[in-house]
Amino acid sequence: MKETKRRLETFSLYDCTGLEKHLTQMAEKGWLLEKIGQFFWTYRKAEPQTLTFCVCYFPKASQFDPGPSEEQQTFYDFCEHTGWILAASSAQPQVFYNERPHPIPIETDPVMELDAIHRTMKRSFLPSQLVLLLVAALNGALMACRLVDDPVEVLASANSLFAAMCWVMVAVLVGVECVSYFLWRRRAVRAAERGEFLNSHSHRKLQIAALVLLALWLGYYLLSVLASGDRMMIALVALMFLLYVPGLFLVINGVKGFLKRKKATAKVNRAVTIVIALAACYAVMGVIVFGTLYGHSHGWFAGNEEETYQYNGITCTAYHDELPLTVEDLLDVDLDGYSYWQQWGEESLLLGRYVMDQSPRFDAENRRELPDLSYTIVLVKAPFLYGLCRDTFLRQWEDDWYCWDSEYVPADAAPWGAVEAYRELDGEYGPRNQYLLCYPDRIVEIQFDYDWGEVTPEQMAVVGEKLGGWTGAQRGGGRPSPLFIRAKRKSAENFPQIGVDKPLQREYTGQGFKNY
Repeated sequence: MKETKRRLETFSLYDCTGLEKHLTQMAEKGWLLEKIGQFFWTYRKAEPQTLTFCVCYFPKASQFDPGPSEEQQTFYDFCEHTGWILAASSAQPQVFYNERPHPIPIETDPVMELDAIHRTMKRSFLPSQLVLLLVAALNGALMACRLVDDPVEVLASANSLFAAMCWVMVAVLVGVECVSYFLWRRRAVRAAERGEFLNSHSHRKLQIAALVLLALWLGYYLLSVLASGDRMMIALVALMFLLYVPGLFLVINGVKGFLKRKKATAKVNRAVTIVIALAACYAVMGVIVFGTLYGHSHGWFAGNEEETYQYNGITCTAYHDELPLTVEDLLDVDLDGYSYWQQWGEESLLLGRYVMDQSPRFDAENRRELPDLSYTIVLVKAPFLYGLCRDTFLRQWEDDWYCWDSEYVPADAAPWGAVEAYRELDGEYGPRNQYLLCYPDRIVEIQFDYDWGEVTPEQMAVVGEKLGGWTGAQRGGGRPSPLFIRAKRKSAENFPQIGVDKPLQREYTGQGFKNY
């Protein structure tokens, strides 16, 4: 039978009532508190007995103290003289137990006890919690700005959603703790004036629920990273969780413990620990980022789908990712000298976003004659986000000073097998070969090479089959968006030729395109 037990305790700092009750129950089960750690509390095996516990607060104490101060040691001696034995301490909180049936209380004045709790909260808890709340608010504001700017990118990113979930939980827990403390203190002050001490409480169920939710979300996030197959991302996440976080924890606690053993003062210990912690934070992060970027540039994370080649003394990468749609599918010829690259692929519980590109290699003999093809596929897993995703693409040029005169206007959706179709219209140069295609469960934005010419109905059908998941018969039947209706009216008046004129027929000869 093991002689020690470690538990994750989720008591509020000011909840002396709940903690005393919990420690009494643990003693009755044969476990006596021995050490209060940063995350886990250690209990040692003992004879089951009924003990009386008392949690006191010593506001002047600090976690950087090399040992109990003279005043604190005098307080310990007084408590021991009256039968109170120190079980454990952690900076300001001091936990005592007494084996006598009805011992004399350590604290007899509710006003003084409440004042000690409040000074402790102001010294250690409240400042740190308010800083956390401020950081959570800043991160929330940045996330909101990103969400407004490009909701598809944010909602499709497991990284962004995981970070957002963490900061939301931090804000909720910190907010609940701070508000609960001030509400309790306001009532406790009135009780102290009557000579009574108001029992305190914790939000243990909320904290446990938050930890369980965080663990589940963390598990999903790690699985999504592993499932992505991105070796660079897997290495980066592994280094963050296996090196960065535990490394900083060991460095901070190692420096603090070393200075405490050397009997350095609390001020010196605090200053040195903070400086070394900041330096280690930036240094380790810099090493991780530089190492992953260096490894990526030197092919450390390259799989069988990648190869490197030299072009004008520069090492370039040619990708051979399996793309759902290629130039060969549309031109019905075999073309050499291409790089097939899934530039970005990520999924969350809400959306999936994939950015794919087929472009000529730099060392291809007829590189300037080979057509490009790029497209983005957004899988809409949550139907209520469909309109938001579509309108994000439709409005993408509103705040773009470089393409301020571009917009999407409706085009014929039937050849694409889509519910809705749009084509980019440049106010100066007219229609361009970039299309937005709306299918029931996905949105596709595809851009053909500028020298491609008009896309034929046959090629449109191939795009619909390859990217839209259609078999020929139209599925679904989503309602056109208000932007579609307004743009259709505008395009019918000003640009009736879009999607109506006979497409320009082109033939790829191997040396370039021939028009006829």
